Amino acid sequence: MTAAEAMGTAPLAEVLDLLTERIVRYRIDDLTVLYCNKAWAVSNGGEPEDFLGLPLDSLLTAGEREGLFRQLGRLGPDTPFLKDNMTRVGANRWTEWTDLYLPGPDGAHVLAVGRDVTERREAELRLAASEERYRGLALRDELTGLANRRLLDELLTTALARTRRSATCLVVSYLDLDGFKPINDRHGHAVGDAVLEEVGRRLHATVRDADVIARVGGDEFVVVQECQPVQAGRTVARLRTLMVEPIVLADVTIRCGVSVGSIIAEPGQDAAALVAAADAAMYAVKRSHGSVRTAPHR
Repeated sequence: MTAAEAMGTAPLAEVLDLLTERIVRYRIDDLTVLYCNKAWAVSNGGEPEDFLGLPLDSLLTAGEREGLFRQLGRLGPDTPFLKDNMTRVGANRWTEWTDLYLPGPDGAHVLAVGRDVTERREAELRLAASEERYRGLALRDELTGLANRRLLDELLTTALARTRRSATCLVVSYLDLDGFKPINDRHGHAVGDAVLEEVGRRLHATVRDADVIARVGGDEFVVVQECQPVQAGRTVARLRTLMVEPIVLADVTIRCGVSVGSIIAEPGQDAAALVAAADAAMYAVKRSHGSVRTAPHR
């Protein structure tokens, strides 16, 4: 039997063979291919007559079969029309399928029409990547790559909700470099920027990967750490040793201290209140000379 005979009308089948859309009709109970146009057949490596009577799932990859069965599980008398079932063909092409449920005397059929949407899909993926990139830029400090205030607020709010449901505590530490302005004045902003970048690297090396590190001002940083209550003191103590070792750059060795104010979150505090309280604690430390201090620079 030819594809035209399977369709029941030769002129219509000839018209369908001229379309770029891929069309296949198959029986639901055994997935037997009852009709396919030339575009569908060519995409599967043959001519229409090669596929008539074959089970559709024998032509599919494991992933494609899973998608087909998932789609068939949604399709039926109550949902006779489905669109936007996207499949990937090989490594480079995308097809969007529209499936129509057709009841018949020999059992229900599906008429599936596939349209190549590669250009649209690639544009969507480029747009999504661009949006993600710009979102990353909007949420990250440009110099250090650390979280900025906006991302800090998001992550701190999430951490607060998480610790309320667990036995852990949330420690928020506000860090301010001591003697940073003279470094900028004496050595220039390029050296100052290099110092800030090194502080960011040291913070990453000091805390855990799961902890949050943010740069919230010129030489001000915030660290958010979740830990067991008995560990809170040790967590803060590590931050106080951050600037004990000098920063060795290509042309100069920089020494500066750091003032650290830390608080443990209390019930009812929000992200902004926590950061403000840690900031106040830091200034109390700075006024009392309780930070790790060395000569501002050399």
